[in-house]
Amino acid sequence: MANANNITKRVYENVMNSHLYQIELVGLELEHASGVRAIAADTAMREHGGREHFDADLLLEAVDDLVGNDRLFESYDSEATSNHTDFALGYGLPFESLDAYLDLRELFGKEWLMLTMMEYAKRLAEGELRGASMLQATEPVRRAREEFERACATEFECYLDPVKLRIAAAMAAANIQPSL
Repeated sequence: MANANNITKRVYENVMNSHLYQIELVGLELEHASGVRAIAADTAMREHGGREHFDADLLLEAVDDLVGNDRLFESYDSEATSNHTDFALGYGLPFESLDAYLDLRELFGKEWLMLTMMEYAKRLAEGELRGASMLQATEPVRRAREEFERACATEFECYLDPVKLRIAAAMAAANIQPSL
């Protein structure tokens, strides 16, 4: 029985070690950036599935549809990024992150974000997150979900502004006073 436990532990360690880069990439994003892109990807994958439905290109489109260009390129040094910061996960298009999301969902299942952050805290995090409890390790996911909700509301407002202008113009042309 002890030998079986040792084999299980070795297999687990080998699997985690083979995914350390993806775990670190997602962990850094959630720890140091908003994590909105990861939450948008999670939302799209919960609705449609992982690799059986998406590749990185299709996931890029789905995330862009959910949160727009600014959030899609967040934490990547790219001409498409309007909000440059000192923190960059990569350069150009965020395909490394998108592939990491798909790989980690395939590895961990539907709770990939929580489990990724737990592994990140256990193995790779620095500072307060290093060795943190489950609640502390998954706090960046909760924070990212809140930020995602704000991003979706902002994206919806951007969509509504031209509609509101057209309605106001049509009402003015018809000489209709808006009701308050």
